[in-house]
Amino acid sequence: MPSAATFDLGAVPFNPDGWGPLESTADNTNVPFAPFSRSDKLGRIADWTRNFNNNNNPNRSKNPADTAFDFTSDPSFPNFAEDDSSFRLVDGKPPPRPKFGPKWRFQRQLQLPQRRDEEVEAKKREAEKERARRDRHYQSRSNPSNHRRELFKSSVDIQPEWNMHDQIPFSTFSKLSFTVSEPEDLLLCGALESYDRSYDRIAPKNERRLERFKNRNFFKVTTTDDPVIRRLANEDKATVFATDAILSTLMCASRSVYSWDIVVQRVGNKLFFDGAEEVSTAAATNDVEDTKTDGQA
Repeated sequence: MPSAATFDLGAVPFNPDGWGPLESTADNTNVPFAPFSRSDKLGRIADWTRNFNNNNNPNRSKNPADTAFDFTSDPSFPNFAEDDSSFRLVDGKPPPRPKFGPKWRFQRQLQLPQRRDEEVEAKKREAEKERARRDRHYQSRSNPSNHRRELFKSSVDIQPEWNMHDQIPFSTFSKLSFTVSEPEDLLLCGALESYDRSYDRIAPKNERRLERFKNRNFFKVTTTDDPVIRRLANEDKATVFATDAILSTLMCASRSVYSWDIVVQRVGNKLFFDGAEEVSTAAATNDVEDTKTDGQA
């Protein structure tokens, strides 16, 4: 039966006179040691994944924790870099060059489509915002009732002791019809001139000087204060009298927004549709503006 293998621990120095190792022997003279400092960072005991070919780049930053285990410059260790230089790969083909020139140019070409895509997306977002704004503007103009939900204060102070004789909804006005005879012109006053559309195209490059007319007078009076209506009433030319502002208010009543009121006065067999000047004029102006076309005033 063969004898068992023996394990030789070797010579272990022993210091019977004190604590700690004995003096250093000649065998340990050239063995490097890791310097210790409390400010040093702890690193790995052994780093098998380290690439030692980075020494060719002096600008490469090194990990401070690896300095304690860097024995490449120690003369006691063999220079394994020379052994690596003798190693050659079987495949000696050069690395493929980029198809679009240098590396910096290739990276710029990669970034251009991304920047162009961002510009396209930004233009799409702006177009969506503009389309939404136009849709809101179109809906607000096509459906005036959408932005007329607020209630306006009454034009007169309604007293609690007043009795309501009748209430006519605006929706019934669209169904009313009445057959009248051929009208007769009792008197022609003033003049109606055409509208100059060139004023709609005024721009900094297309200036137009505003002209002042001294022979243009605009009279805003109520029915009972109109001298022409008073003269026609005295001559019994008609029985119902109203100004153009009050008449347009009645005609556009179903489209009215602001509150308005008309006072009807009966004098003998004649009716005078009268009202406050500022109320009737403002109501007629707002109503006519809703229904008029371009070029009308």
